[in-house]
Amino acid sequence: MAQTRLTKGVLYSAVASAAIGMFMPAASWAQEDTTTASESGQLMLDELVITARKREESLQDVPIAVTGIGGDQLRDEQITDLSEIALQVPSFTFQSQNSMESEMFIRGVGSVRLNGATADPSIGTFLNEVYVGRRGSATPPIFDLSRVEVLRGPQGTLFGKNIVGGAINLITAAPQDEFDAGGSVSIGNYSSVLAEGFVTGPVTDTVSARLALFRETHDGYAKNIVTGQDLEDKDSTAGRLSLNWDASDTVFVSVVADYSQDRAGGPSRHAVDDPKTSGFGFITPNIPEDPRVNVSPYDQYADRDTAGLTGRVEWDIGEMSLVYLAAYRYGQGDGRWTQAGAASPPSITDSTLTQHELYQGVTQELRLASSQDNAFRWVAGLYYLDENVKRVSRNTATSFLPGGPGGTRDSLDGDNIYLGYSDTASYAAFGEVEYDITPDVTLAVGGRFTHDKKDLDTRAVILDYGLPGDILSPAPLQEEYDVVQSEEWSEFTPKVAVNWTPTEDALIYASYASGYKGGGWQGATANAVAAATPYDPESASTYEIGLKAEWFNNRLRTNLAAFYTDFTDLQVELLDDVNLTLVVANAADAAIKGVEYEVRVLPTEWLTLFAAGSFLDTEYKDYIDPLRGIDYSGNQLQRTPDFQYTIGADIDHRLTDNLNFIAALNYSYQDQMFWGPDNHNEEPGYGLLNGRIGIAAADGRWTATIWGKNISDELYRVSIIPFAGDEVSLYGAPETYGVRFSARY
Repeated sequence: MAQTRLTKGVLYSAVASAAIGMFMPAASWAQEDTTTASESGQLMLDELVITARKREESLQDVPIAVTGIGGDQLRDEQITDLSEIALQVPSFTFQSQNSMESEMFIRGVGSVRLNGATADPSIGTFLNEVYVGRRGSATPPIFDLSRVEVLRGPQGTLFGKNIVGGAINLITAAPQDEFDAGGSVSIGNYSSVLAEGFVTGPVTDTVSARLALFRETHDGYAKNIVTGQDLEDKDSTAGRLSLNWDASDTVFVSVVADYSQDRAGGPSRHAVDDPKTSGFGFITPNIPEDPRVNVSPYDQYADRDTAGLTGRVEWDIGEMSLVYLAAYRYGQGDGRWTQAGAASPPSITDSTLTQHELYQGVTQELRLASSQDNAFRWVAGLYYLDENVKRVSRNTATSFLPGGPGGTRDSLDGDNIYLGYSDTASYAAFGEVEYDITPDVTLAVGGRFTHDKKDLDTRAVILDYGLPGDILSPAPLQEEYDVVQSEEWSEFTPKVAVNWTPTEDALIYASYASGYKGGGWQGATANAVAAATPYDPESASTYEIGLKAEWFNNRLRTNLAAFYTDFTDLQVELLDDVNLTLVVANAADAAIKGVEYEVRVLPTEWLTLFAAGSFLDTEYKDYIDPLRGIDYSGNQLQRTPDFQYTIGADIDHRLTDNLNFIAALNYSYQDQMFWGPDNHNEEPGYGLLNGRIGIAAADGRWTATIWGKNISDELYRVSIIPFAGDEVSLYGAPETYGVRFSARY
C-alpha cells in the first residue's frame, strides 16, 4: 500500500511539471516580482536572496528544501497570516484554533493545541532570527515584510531546539537610505478593510528609519444565534519602528520595535454527527444546519497582544564577522469559546473554555563567522533562551436539564480552574564548517549541543462540582492539587551535507540532519499523579537528496527534494475518554518519506506559470495508545494529507506606455487527512481558488485590482474535537472578495 501511494505521489509531481511544460510554447505571461532583464536585455526569472543559513545567499544556492515568498507577493496577495502561506508551500498545513492556539505541520511533523504551559511547538517561528516560543499568543501579524522563508525538515544545527519539522523565518522590511513611502487599502464583503503603509528614509548621515502601520477589520463569518454576537470577526492593529545605524566603517547596529493588538469574537464551533460512530451524538440533533451558526449563552472573545524589541550588532573583524543578537518577546492571549457548539434547550449541556496565556521570552546569541570567500568556511556561536509562560484555563459545564442539588442537572454541571506556570532556560553551543573539496564539491559538517531546564508549578481548583464522575464536564477533576516539578534534558543534533554544482545553474545535494524538541508536562489533568508525570523529548533524523536547477537561460526553475525521516518518541496528543482531557504521550517510533517539487517557468515577458506540491507517506511504526491499549502501528500520522499541490499563473501585460494589465489565479488542493492518530475522524480533500485582476502603472507607482479568496466558497474544516458521538467542527473562511488600491512614492 505504501509503495502504491508513493508511486501516486511521483506521478502527481510528474503530471504537474508536465502541465507547466505544455503551456510554454503557447503562453506569454510574466510575474512582476520574479522576473527581471539582464544587462544584455535577456528575460529571466529573478533570484530571491534569503538568510536560511545565517548569511545572505540566493535561494537557488542554498542546499536546503526552502520556499521563499517575497514582500511584493505578500502584499499583492494580501497575505496576513501563515494559513495563506501554507497554501503555497509543499508539505505545509496550518490550522488556526483561536488567539492562543494554532496548528502547524511540515512534512507530517507538528503539534496540535499546546494546551500546557510547558508544551513546545515542533515548527519554529522566527521574527528577524528571534525565536517566538508560543505559536498563537506571541506570534505577530504578517505585514511590511521583506520576505518569508519556510525551511522544511530539521534545522537543529543553526536554529536550535523545537525545529524538528521545519522553521519559518519572517524577515521585516529594512530602513532605506533614501526617502520612500507607500501604502494600500482594500475593502470587501463582510465590511472588510485592510490597510497598511510605510515611510522610510534617512534621519542623519548614519541613521535611517522605517515606520510601518497595519490595520485589518471585518465582520464575523459566523454568528451566535442566542446572543446575536458576531464570531470569527477581526479587529487588528499593528505597528513597527526600525532603525539602522552605521556606527563606523566596521560596526552596524539595527533596532526593531513592534506591537500588535487583535480583538475578535472568537471561533464558532459547530457540532456534526460523527459518520463513523453508530447512533446519534448528544449535540447534533439540537444544532441548526447552517455550519456557521453557534449556540451559546455566553459572549465569546479571542484577544491577543504582542510586542517585541530586538537589537543586533554586526562587527567586521578583518576576515571574520561577529554578530550579537538580543531580543525580548511578549505575548498575551485571552479567550472564551464554547467547546460543544450547542447550549440552548433541549441540549444536554454547554461546555465553555476560558483561557489566559502570558508569554515572555529573552533571547541572546553570539555568532562568529569566517569570510565566505575562502575554500574553508565556518560559523560558531553561543545561544541562550529564557521563556516564562503563565497559562490559566477555566472549564465550565452548564446543564439545561431540570434538577436540584444532587439531581440530574447537578451531576452534569462543573466549573474547574487550571493554573500553570513554566520557566524554561535553554543553553546551546553550535558550529558548522564547510570545505570546498573541489571547485564543484563542498562538504559541510555541523552540530549543536542543547541543554534545557524546565520548571513547572501547576494547580487545579474545583469551583463548582456536582456528583463525582461527572461525564460531561470538559475536564472533570478527580481532586484538587498543587504540583511543583523540574526536569533537565540535553541533546546533540548533528548535520552532514555534500553539495555538488555540476554547472553554474544546477545544485545537487545530499544531507543528514537531526532535530530535537523539549519534553514537558500535561496541561489540564484530572489528578496530581497525571499532572506530575512528564513526557519525554522527541527527536528526528532526516535523510534528504535534492536538486535545484535553472534551464533555458534561467526561464525555467525546478526544485526537487526526496527525504526520509525517522522519529523517536514522537509526541502525540490524545483525548482521554474517561476524564475528557487532552493528554500528550510519546509514540514509540514513526517514519515519514516523501517527495516535494517547486516549478516556475517564464514563457514570455508577461506570463509566469508555477506549480508546487508534495507527496507524503507517513506511518506510526510502533505505537500502542497508552490510554486505551490500542495498537496504532501502521496508521497514518495526523494532520498529514497524502498529497497536496498548488498551481497558478501571474500576468503583467503592457497595454500602453503607462499602463499594465495584471491578473493572477491560483488553485491549492489538499488530499484527505485524519485528525487524530487513531485514523477515525477524517477530513475529505478540498481545494481553494484565489485570484485577482486589475490595472497598474507601468512604473509600479500604483495598482487597482478586484480580488477574491475561496472563490468557489468551499466548505472545509480547520479543526474538530470528537465529543460524545459528534465532531465539534471549526470551519475555514468563506468566499471573500473586494477591491484594492495601492500607491508608492
